[in-house]
Amino acid sequence: MNSIISILIAVFFLLALVFGVLIYRSWRLRRFMGAFTYLLLTLVMMLSGLLAIVISVGSIGYKALTREDLAATVFITPLGSQQFTAKVVRPGRRDTAFTIAGDELYVDARILKWKPFVNVLGLRTGYCLDRVAGRYTDIGDERTKLRTLYSFGGTIQPWDLFFLRTRYSFLSPILDAYYGSAAFVPVRDVKSVKILVTASGLIARSQ
Repeated sequence: MNSIISILIAVFFLLALVFGVLIYRSWRLRRFMGAFTYLLLTLVMMLSGLLAIVISVGSIGYKALTREDLAATVFITPLGSQQFTAKVVRPGRRDTAFTIAGDELYVDARILKWKPFVNVLGLRTGYCLDRVAGRYTDIGDERTKLRTLYSFGGTIQPWDLFFLRTRYSFLSPILDAYYGSAAFVPVRDVKSVKILVTASGLIARSQ
């Protein structure tokens, strides 16, 4: 959890508690207008705290993009005609291996881009690798031959910010963009592929 976001959550709920006490005192002194004002402030603080929690929890799994990040290195082992094993090595994650059919390696990711004013809270454009698959060079093969598709993290969760942003507009003032990005590269005579994330999306570089 981002440290600044954690501090904001604590501050919002502490202020909500303080305003709650002031509501009680104003009500006892029959200062009803003051009690109503403090009630509104309490609600604002609580909603702000809840929004901060949504952002924090919904961002789990997304890595902050700096300039050009190495998202994964994929080691290719040919198994036969139009079939290969892809061993995916990601920084800080467990290595995974997939048996893939096709002529090309395909990888996609979810991207979250924040409004500039949110960047001061320590939130940067985030990315999360989503799927890996095989891709055929010939469109006829794509239509008729075996298709292989795997997920890096399972089904997208209801609290994921990408999921929330596609369904609700309350995040639009802080999320500038949410989109998918993909890259693919032929694997013939290729030993490994680096999957890089840049400000413009994914890049695949074969080695």
